[in-house]
Amino acid sequence: MRRTIILLSLLALIGPFTLPGAAGSPAEALFSRLEKILPEGFSRPTPPQIYGTADNRLKDGSIFDYMDGGGVAWIEHGYREMFHAEYAGKNGLAVTLDVFAMETADKARAALADERICPAGGAAAPFAPGGRVFRFPPDYYTYFPVKRLIVYLHVNDDRQGALLDRFAADVRNMVEEESE
Repeated sequence: MRRTIILLSLLALIGPFTLPGAAGSPAEALFSRLEKILPEGFSRPTPPQIYGTADNRLKDGSIFDYMDGGGVAWIEHGYREMFHAEYAGKNGLAVTLDVFAMETADKARAALADERICPAGGAAAPFAPGGRVFRFPPDYYTYFPVKRLIVYLHVNDDRQGALLDRFAADVRNMVEEESE
């Protein structure tokens, strides 16, 4: 009986907390939907990955498991968790999608203004207000904010910029729907 009371007391104490990688993360519903989206003509050779912070590791670890020291700049701007997926196309084409969940929309915009995260320059993204696109042959990539989220997309062939722009618009629409 005493063990049962102690066990129930412990469960009551930890009940409100979520275990790392467990259901209930703030962006869980969005990440679940993002698992289903693919760029046209691409497949996903590996499952998507979910990363948290050093204090709140998620399914695949922390941001530092994904980008080593580069995660510091993200943490400074209120990073909470991220979704990462890689897609494979014909002739060696590869697309990367990262969606970073930040504490607030203001912190997301501040992160995009930090050149440690998003380089200066680029052109206005035609598919997302506040977004930027960059063409550095052979790469083409974009960063854009959607409320408290930052979306990063990359394709390894800058001649495929239009393909990435279409996929970015699809991702933006999904993210906007989910974050309302």
